[in-house]
Amino acid sequence: MKAHHIANDAASSLNYVEGGSIMGFLKRLRIRTQIMIAVTCILVIMLAIIFSLYTQTSKIVIKNNNQYSEDTIRKFKLGIAQKYDEISQIMLNLGFDPTVQKFMVQNDQSISYEMGKELDRKIISLKAGRKGFEDIVLIGTNGTRYSLNGGVGYVQQLESEIKNSNSVYVSGFEKFSYSNNLLTSMVFAQNMFSNNMNDGTDGVKIGYIAVIVNVASMYFDNDASNSQPGIGFYMIDRFGEVFPDTHSPDIARNISALSHEPNYKQQTTDYIGGIKGAIQIQNLDQIQASILSFVPEEALLEELTSVRTRSILIVILALILMALPFAMIINNILHPIQILVKFINSIKSGDIRDLKMNLRLEGNIEMTVVAEKLNGMLGEINNLTHKLVETTTDLLEAEIEKEKAATAYLRSQINPHFLYNTLESIKGVALDVEAHKIVDMTKALGKLFHYSIKGSGYVSLEQELNAVKSYVFLQLIRFEGRFDVTYDFTEESLNVPVMKMILQPIVENAIFHGLEPKETYGMLTISGTINENNTLVIKIADDGTGVEEDKLLEIQNKLYDNSASTSLDRSYYTESGSIGIINVHNRLRLAFGPAYGLKFESVLGKGTCITLSMPSAFNPPGGNQHV
Repeated sequence: MKAHHIANDAASSLNYVEGGSIMGFLKRLRIRTQIMIAVTCILVIMLAIIFSLYTQTSKIVIKNNNQYSEDTIRKFKLGIAQKYDEISQIMLNLGFDPTVQKFMVQNDQSISYEMGKELDRKIISLKAGRKGFEDIVLIGTNGTRYSLNGGVGYVQQLESEIKNSNSVYVSGFEKFSYSNNLLTSMVFAQNMFSNNMNDGTDGVKIGYIAVIVNVASMYFDNDASNSQPGIGFYMIDRFGEVFPDTHSPDIARNISALSHEPNYKQQTTDYIGGIKGAIQIQNLDQIQASILSFVPEEALLEELTSVRTRSILIVILALILMALPFAMIINNILHPIQILVKFINSIKSGDIRDLKMNLRLEGNIEMTVVAEKLNGMLGEINNLTHKLVETTTDLLEAEIEKEKAATAYLRSQINPHFLYNTLESIKGVALDVEAHKIVDMTKALGKLFHYSIKGSGYVSLEQELNAVKSYVFLQLIRFEGRFDVTYDFTEESLNVPVMKMILQPIVENAIFHGLEPKETYGMLTISGTINENNTLVIKIADDGTGVEEDKLLEIQNKLYDNSASTSLDRSYYTESGSIGIINVHNRLRLAFGPAYGLKFESVLGKGTCITLSMPSAFNPPGGNQHV
């Protein structure tokens, strides 16, 4: 045991001697040599830090690129879904169109020729304003053929697959010649069945309809090419075909293979065409394809590599320059360092008074520079605080712009249910009454359309009331005298500027939810006046079915809720899909403040009264109240 302690003591003594010899050796070196050793160690450490920061920053750059690509792909997928829904709706509308139904089963070629002219007008009108639609093809089981731009043969190549499809058929990428240009296209097709033929053949397959779309115009910008081979976004159909064309078979094969690997991650790093890069892949289920984004790491990190090189040169240069004053180091450097450490510790302890003080270090020039830099940093903190306040102000202004955008969004909605009912009414009248009544209806509908899409966002109450009268006129015809309407407005109230389409949703609500369910004759009263507080008050009252007490309380609570002004909650929309009373209330509060808006009163079985209040004297944006 004693021998063991002796051995340990001997080893400790040896280590001490060796350590002392190293320290003694360093002490015996010239100061210049010691400084060079210190500078070398610092250089190695700083280079290691730079390379570490470069590695971490590279990961952040790639991560941010992945996030950007993910956001871009999400928007791309949303656009794909919207286009798919639009194409499906077009085929559905054409499939149930009476003219198309008759054309598909027509055996007389002369009649088919005349009907083809009518189809031309329908389809040309349908294509107007829709980018990427190259052709619409109708093929009947009895041999009837129709195409606007000669795509029958192109579609018939896919006929067996289309006929066996139970839903919307989507082809892969195909080449379609249009106007002497060979375009990459996709075919959307759906089988058609007879409907309302009045001959007992309803539900019989009569053919199919196909829509040919230009992939470049429909889903990509006009210039779908990439600045470098293999860089950008690609679509891959279910057969492995790639768009845009990469002009390299190897790259195309790599892209196709990656998109069809079942266990492939959505975000990863891999090689395409021998180039390593950031890759994201997501499925486009609706069109049975995939979207792949690829950005080479070299392109992502090109500027970062340049920054790394410059940083290394700057560090080396700085260390060389710092090595020169090290020769002038004197013994009084320790005291300024102690003062500096004490000052920093006081700041670290949280004494804010030290942030307002200037550090003074007497001694060598380096310490003076440190003091100046630290004082400059404290001053910069002050400046950053002011910038933070300015940034907060900018964020608040951005929130206000967001509120304005919400208001514009609420104004821009259209009620397709109303348009459908109106057109159905026109169709019914066309069968039962003389043509002059149809003229009156179409004039009223035309005025309403013109009013809703033209002019500024503010008009006089008289103009708004004229639009409401056109709307009510159409509804009176539709409901065939089941209710009547009276208007009672003061002369001065008619000149007050109001937001466009602010009354129509409320009147619609009164007709469809108050008067339509009523079994007896009803009355709608619309009135407006300016009260003693210079407030424009508009009342829309009906003697209809009214609202149940619990639903009334729910609506009133929503109106009184302060958060309603910014909410886009759709749970209070009317059944007809119109903007609804809640959104009208939101528009008024966003424009004029919480003191204005809607008041909702109703008694079950007796009727409903909705009161709108808004200032009677204000300058509308743009200063133009005339449509």
